[in-house]
Amino acid sequence: MRLLFEIGMEENPARFLVKALDDLKKNLENKLKNERIKYDDIKTFGTPRRMVLLVEGLAERQEDLNELNMGPARKVAYDANGELSRAGLGFAKSQGVEGKDLEIVETPKGEYIAVRKFSEGVATKTLLPEILKSLVLELEFPKSMKWADRKFKFARPIQWFLAMADNEAVEFEIEGIKSGLSSKGHRFFGKPFTVSSIDDYFNKIRENNVIIDIAERKQMIRDLIDKNCTKENEQVLIHENLLDEVTNLVEYPYPIVGTFNSDFLEVPQEVLIISMEVHQRYFPILDKNGKLLPKFVVVRNGIEDSDKVRAGNEKVLSARLADARFFYQEDLKNPLEANVPKLSTVVFQKDLGTIADKMARVTKLADFLTDKLGYGAEKEDIFRTIKLCKADLVSNMINEKEFTELQGLMGADYALKSGEKETVSRGIEEHYFPRFKGDKLPETKEGIVAGICDRMDTLAGCLGVGVTVTGSKDPFALRRAALGIVNVIINSKLNISLKELTEKSIEILDEAGVLQKDKATLEKEVLEFLKQRVINVFTDMKYRRDVILAVVAKTWDNVIETKSEIEVLEKAVQEDSFKNLIGIIKRVGNIVKDHEGREVNKDLFKEEAEVSLYDYVENLDKTVTELLAAKDYKGYLDAVLNGEEIVNNYFNTVMINDKDAAVKNNRLSQMKRLDDIYERMADLDLIEG
Repeated sequence: MRLLFEIGMEENPARFLVKALDDLKKNLENKLKNERIKYDDIKTFGTPRRMVLLVEGLAERQEDLNELNMGPARKVAYDANGELSRAGLGFAKSQGVEGKDLEIVETPKGEYIAVRKFSEGVATKTLLPEILKSLVLELEFPKSMKWADRKFKFARPIQWFLAMADNEAVEFEIEGIKSGLSSKGHRFFGKPFTVSSIDDYFNKIRENNVIIDIAERKQMIRDLIDKNCTKENEQVLIHENLLDEVTNLVEYPYPIVGTFNSDFLEVPQEVLIISMEVHQRYFPILDKNGKLLPKFVVVRNGIEDSDKVRAGNEKVLSARLADARFFYQEDLKNPLEANVPKLSTVVFQKDLGTIADKMARVTKLADFLTDKLGYGAEKEDIFRTIKLCKADLVSNMINEKEFTELQGLMGADYALKSGEKETVSRGIEEHYFPRFKGDKLPETKEGIVAGICDRMDTLAGCLGVGVTVTGSKDPFALRRAALGIVNVIINSKLNISLKELTEKSIEILDEAGVLQKDKATLEKEVLEFLKQRVINVFTDMKYRRDVILAVVAKTWDNVIETKSEIEVLEKAVQEDSFKNLIGIIKRVGNIVKDHEGREVNKDLFKEEAEVSLYDYVENLDKTVTELLAAKDYKGYLDAVLNGEEIVNNYFNTVMINDKDAAVKNNRLSQMKRLDDIYERMADLDLIEG
């Protein structure tokens, strides 16, 4: 059997559609499972005006219910008089049966009471009305509404339900809206229609100019743009998230090329692109070199070209671009530095003060970091970058809330036009990098230092005043800040200590009198937060998870060194010789797990293997100390590997658990020294064999 269900409504916001379809599918899957109705597949389709479910291979009937529910043991369920105890009565009540309906079942563990339930499956069609009705009533949206005199909520007013199983209607009603076999085509290029079968629906919906398959609509937009919207040496800028949104704004897409006055190109093209993409959902057209042309693509909800639609969109865009140009020209009337005093009126966080307060702290932290990195020659430009890097937040372009996505980029442009150095200009833009996963990273020392110090102040400051981060709540993007710090350090190969950076940031915050936590407690919290981001970054870099955890368990403060250790260990664990050693390492670790260790007494040796191991460990200790001091991680692993035969011989000839407690503890101490060497670079016990 096949089932088709369509919910018809007023235009649904594009951002609601995909999740709503996913939720509908999951909810239907759960309901069919709970009702013991089998099916082969569930497909979803959707446009702004409809959500559609198609179920293939739906069973004609429920499966029969035949189950045995076990209760407590018989001796617990009945008292000495053979009457049901409280436990027995409770079980019977929970199963909705009387005491007489209980069975005694023999199991390998003894006798237990049980309830056997059997009911014959009913026809699926008798259950579908309630299932479909509940799908509608239980569906949730980010924002819902009521309309007319109805009590239930939905994203937008529902206009119709089409529901059919095979060729028959599935009838139900929700507050006066009755299901049937009728639907509606495209609002402007279609008409209402009635269907006689599920295949008839799919034919007629297309005849009425509705493409209900989201993937098909999306590909249509790409194909029509490629075919009709570009000339030689032109390209349409298509960002995937915008394409997804536009796809779900239309029922039948038809891309149209519009133009705007080339005078607007005096404004940075990023501003114009934001105006087109974010505010108007248009696709910009660029030349082969990536330079914006005075052209754009608007995707019409229609089946043909229209001069009227083109002219209307051109008029709307011109007004939008005129606003952008006005903001830009007004901002250029004063140097960027003139905005800096205004930052003292903008609150960063209620307990951490204004943005001006924040940048004063960032400057102090940058002074420390610049000296640590040996960037003394660039210190003046770094300080200048920090002074100006937030100044565009109070510019007309950003402060009007129209172009907040351009913070940093506008500051860089204004800085150059104010006569600032190019490195300062680049640093202003780059200190925001990376803005999201996979984004570009800063290249200038100005951008690197400003970005790290800005994020570090945000992270330590917010945690220091009690801002909490949960799975769904991160109001100051602290995860992103921490990830940014780690990624910038790795990309720029900075030899710095995260612990020292954290300590200095907390010291500066404490001097400012804003902390609400003990410094030691806060330092531990910040470092743990950073540690998890270090693990995440290396995981994203596709290193083995067990290798990452093994190294980070011992060292992660200097992430450049941590990365080198991970790379060496990642390669080593693939070698057969190392795989053989892992068994020894784990065995040693297990033996000394609860042993604190003490000085080894050579006079208690009884076996030659003990002497051999002692000499090996003495030499190995000195060797690996020198190798690790020289950051020769491969040399360390090679040195550890070379002792496999000696350690194996020890295990083969020496009984550690000697009857003499002194001998036993002495041997455990030998193992403890060896285990300590194995864990100098990484916790090798964590490596999966």
